[in-house]
Amino acid sequence: MRRGRQTPTFERVGICDHSDGPEAVALFEGYGVRFIPAQEYEMELYLAKNELGECEAITIGLSRPRQNGKSFAARYYALWCAFVEGRSVLYSAHNGSTTRKMFKFMCDFIEAHEDFRRKLKPGSQGIYKAQGSEGIYLADGTVIEFSTRTNSGARGGTYDVIIVDEAQELTDEQRDAMMPTTIASDSGDPQMIYIGTPPNAKCPGTVFRGLHDDAHSGELGGAWWLEWAATEIGDTQDVERWYECNPMMGYRIKERSMRNMAETVGRTSPDSFAREYLGWWDASTAAVEHVISEKAWALCETDEPPEPRVTCAGVKFGPDRATLAYCLRPAEGAAYVEWVDTRPLSEGVGWVAAWLDARRDKVATVAIDGGSTAALTTRLADVGFPKKAIVTAGPRDMARAVSMLTNAVAERDLSHYGQDELTASATLTAKRRIGGDGVGFEDAGGADATLIEACALALWQAKTTKRNPARKLRIG
Repeated sequence: MRRGRQTPTFERVGICDHSDGPEAVALFEGYGVRFIPAQEYEMELYLAKNELGECEAITIGLSRPRQNGKSFAARYYALWCAFVEGRSVLYSAHNGSTTRKMFKFMCDFIEAHEDFRRKLKPGSQGIYKAQGSEGIYLADGTVIEFSTRTNSGARGGTYDVIIVDEAQELTDEQRDAMMPTTIASDSGDPQMIYIGTPPNAKCPGTVFRGLHDDAHSGELGGAWWLEWAATEIGDTQDVERWYECNPMMGYRIKERSMRNMAETVGRTSPDSFAREYLGWWDASTAAVEHVISEKAWALCETDEPPEPRVTCAGVKFGPDRATLAYCLRPAEGAAYVEWVDTRPLSEGVGWVAAWLDARRDKVATVAIDGGSTAALTTRLADVGFPKKAIVTAGPRDMARAVSMLTNAVAERDLSHYGQDELTASATLTAKRRIGGDGVGFEDAGGADATLIEACALALWQAKTTKRNPARKLRIG
């Protein structure tokens, strides 16, 4: 039977003194586990040692198309580390379902084999199954713990090995929260293994993309990288490319199944087929530079908006949409921003004017930026909205507003309600240059930049305006 290619289509791998990989494979095959050659090779790399018996590669990245057994070798590597080498392991995934599945696989193996089971802590202490806190605990103090990723750390423990599954989703903040847990590992021999697939445009992760790009540019340093990947979208019906990029072809993946995907997904979305089933890395999904970090934004979340001394609004127009937000500035403490709505320009700007007009006695000013500014100012004039309350922002004003907002976030002098859409706009969008040396936000990661820029405009006005909408003109 024909099999898929078992060696990477591209790799950056150094040399080592020896590897315990073949010994580990032989051990688990003695228990009935079967590795394909590509997985044996992964075990060889994970267990590559220098002359002192330490890990030759502290960082290893593996990229493969979906359904190609990426985490299979990592599962048994984790068991080898804990039960044979006495090294503690953290397994981390983006999705809770992936984490629980890996935990179950390992538990089923341990419970089926007395040689492993007897090394656990006695009684019910050896396997802890509470969802979100799953762990395997050995009598000698070694652990394998499981964690769904956040930005706040990695279970609070200390680990020798961290296995990062679904690595295409990993952000810099999440990586930075995990890495310190290996610094003081008991073995003094830390290692991080990243396993994933090429990211699509909606993936917020930057770490895996960075490893890939560094490997291909020759700037990977001491890290290792291996991938099975097509170099272009190409012909999605080409059977030779299916076998070239999928090591599980002929094992887990049948040719008729791949043909079905090529005839459905491949014909309608060739780029998606190439990415998901051929491991193609789309250059247009390159990692972006973000303006606000997820951690800093999360620290600004509140459940209690302040009592405002000043209320201002911001309106940001995109090419095909309008976004409205407002800012509450209290007498003391952090200002508060909230997104109101985003609607397509095909609906006009009347809804924005109506919202502002209904609050003309509360909104001190509204700052407006974008291509449809004139349409809105005309509409506001038609309803008699105070002319002095309307501020037209230019590129330098927008840059100043963004600078004010980013500084407020960094200093925790800003609060927000934790709206999902606004959070995505603040943390997933990309940095863009405006107003000379200024910075703004640009759509990226599936997020709309107009939301956070509307909030920036509202904050700018709330911080600078002297207008009081409730003040009455005194006559006589």
